[in-house]
Amino acid sequence: MSNNTIKQLLLLILLLIGILPIYAQTEEPEPAWDGQSRFTVLVLGMDRRPSEGDTLAVRTDAMILVSIDPVNQRMGILHFPRDLFMIPPNNSDYVRINTLLQDGNYQQEGYGVYWIMDTFQLNLGMYIDRYVLFDFEAFITLIDALGGIEITTGYPIYDDAFPDMNWGYDPFELPAGTHLLNGYQALQFARTRHQDGDVQRGERQIMVMTAVQQKLTDPDIFMDLLTQAPTLYNELQGDVYTDLTLNDIIQLAYYIRLIPPENITTASLDENYQARFVR
Repeated sequence: MSNNTIKQLLLLILLLIGILPIYAQTEEPEPAWDGQSRFTVLVLGMDRRPSEGDTLAVRTDAMILVSIDPVNQRMGILHFPRDLFMIPPNNSDYVRINTLLQDGNYQQEGYGVYWIMDTFQLNLGMYIDRYVLFDFEAFITLIDALGGIEITTGYPIYDDAFPDMNWGYDPFELPAGTHLLNGYQALQFARTRHQDGDVQRGERQIMVMTAVQQKLTDPDIFMDLLTQAPTLYNELQGDVYTDLTLNDIIQLAYYIRLIPPENITTASLDENYQARFVR
């Protein structure tokens, strides 16, 4: 995925955050960002079914750190596989990171996202300023608002154990070739992992992000998305959570626009950083 693609996707995320009714969880007021210091945001995708309502005691499917250095106009993006293990604070045992949101909310309602942030900060030795958390419904709604996305896969996909939205199974099959996927199909493509694994699933998630960016390069589609803002506003209530302030959003949008493509670094932890999990 090109650096221009990454910049446009992040700007889209900021745009949507600006127009959506965001429910912000806060432990305590965060210090205001001065617009000069390095600023790091944790982006989280929840594995939450519609039948679970607005609970946050669920696992995460996507975990990405975005760090911006506004003074030197640099940005880093790091993706974490769900099967990575870390040691939480005040704990001697390793836990799989996709369980942290759930574990934290079992300790105290609404604490899960901070349990993730505390664990990441402890294991990575870095401070995380803010978070953005979203669920399946937000993903599906956005893709459908774009009129679907075009995906080209060089290999056939078959997952007979793909989980549906109601705790059952919905086998997913996609032949090799080019396909126009709606929101739910794109979610299946981005989440399927039983055929290969989580590292390959991460590659497919990047393909989805690239396909979204390609749609947004069409001025008519982008403007149509903006006209749908009132509808999106209603449909995504309770599906997106963040502690980003309006001032954060404005400053992030400004600085991301200034970062040249060659100053954007991306990385993903591979299987060498994972431990096998047996149920």
